[in-house]
Amino acid sequence: MAFSHGIIDMLLAAFFFSLMAVFVKACGSRIPSQEIVLFRSIIVFVITAYWIHRKRLPFLGNNRVYLFLRGFFGFVGLSAFYYTLTHIPIADSVMLQYTSPLFTALLARFMLREHPSPRLWAYFLIAFIGILFIIRPGFNLQFVPASVGLLGAMGAGMAYNLVRKLRETDHPLNIILYLPAVSILFSLPLVIPHFVMPRGWEWFMLLGVGLSTQAAQIFLTRGLHRETAARATNVTYINVVFSVLWGILLWGEVPDRRSIFGAGLIILAIVKIGKG
Repeated sequence: MAFSHGIIDMLLAAFFFSLMAVFVKACGSRIPSQEIVLFRSIIVFVITAYWIHRKRLPFLGNNRVYLFLRGFFGFVGLSAFYYTLTHIPIADSVMLQYTSPLFTALLARFMLREHPSPRLWAYFLIAFIGILFIIRPGFNLQFVPASVGLLGAMGAGMAYNLVRKLRETDHPLNIILYLPAVSILFSLPLVIPHFVMPRGWEWFMLLGVGLSTQAAQIFLTRGLHRETAARATNVTYINVVFSVLWGILLWGEVPDRRSIFGAGLIILAIVKIGKG
């Protein structure tokens, strides 16, 4: 049975989000994480605003309160993820970020009245176990980065549910626009006092962060419009598999048998989730 269009959108979103993480990690050794958030937000804002103008959509959207909240909680999740990427190992950072589908599913019960079946919960658990096999997070995470990561995952879960809630009132481009707009509003005062001028290749990495994020946001928003929040966001577990592949291609990090087994569990769960 073929995947639904919504599941395909979420798979593409996961790929581009994994590419974004590569760019963030590459330039985050010198550039502060909040500055990366700002550059990313400016790039995405300009591109999205252009397309809104081309399509002659109302620039501020319709449900402006929920749009702002989507932007705010998305900013919290984004800032936390970039912070952890630049302060702790990428495996631990991804692990913390990928608790967000669990928060999404839990919050969806109250915000969207969505109730995943026990069978789908079982597949979610299989995917989560697969992640543990791949990244095998240690128990030595520093308290502050770990707490920030979990807070960010909760913020991302809230943002995903708000995207689902906005599907009946606003165009996907308006939903996308509010994340960079709100992020610029909140990140600019944090960046100005500690601004670090990018050098050479760092400019290309920052551009890559923005462009890969733009692609990921488009597919993410379309996927969340087409699928239930819990099913759609759990499909993005495939991001961990993409991260393993990036490690092989860019850093020569060949996964061991446990990582391969974990990837197999994730792919199995995603196939089952995709078939509904």
